[in-house]
Amino acid sequence: MEGLVIRTSIIAALLLSTVLTGIAQQQSVRTRDATSTEQAVQQQDQERIRAQITADTIALRRIYADDFLGIGPTGVVRNKTEVIADFTAHTLTYQSITTAEVRVRVYGNTAVETGRSTMVGQDRGKAVPRENRFTRVWTMADGRWQLVANHYSPMTPQ
Repeated sequence: MEGLVIRTSIIAALLLSTVLTGIAQQQSVRTRDATSTEQAVQQQDQERIRAQITADTIALRRIYADDFLGIGPTGVVRNKTEVIADFTAHTLTYQSITTAEVRVRVYGNTAVETGRSTMVGQDRGKAVPRENRFTRVWTMADGRWQLVANHYSPMTPQ
């Protein structure tokens, strides 16, 4: 009887160990996948920034989703067609854009990116607010991350 109890205890311990190892591996894969996704979104955002500074409308057409809607730091609302038209006509131009405090949270095929942005540029002849907080919403479509929405809020001195 004592041998049966010992064997049962050993089998139970081995099963528990196997289950816990499997759970840990799944969590590790999820963490690695999330990190990889965060990096992919940030890389796509850096490509968007380069395309805006160089007015690369071909890249912008690829990056912005067809149903994109954005609210700029001056409160101007633009859809994808309007964004491309403003970059093509050079009514919206940027000399530099840098980001900081960037955080990406992933929810399946959607990612929400937040952070700070320092921009030097002009929107229809007026300087864009330099220091902003932003929220961007990305979605996975056709095997790549596309920007579906963004919103900027100017940072004002407190």
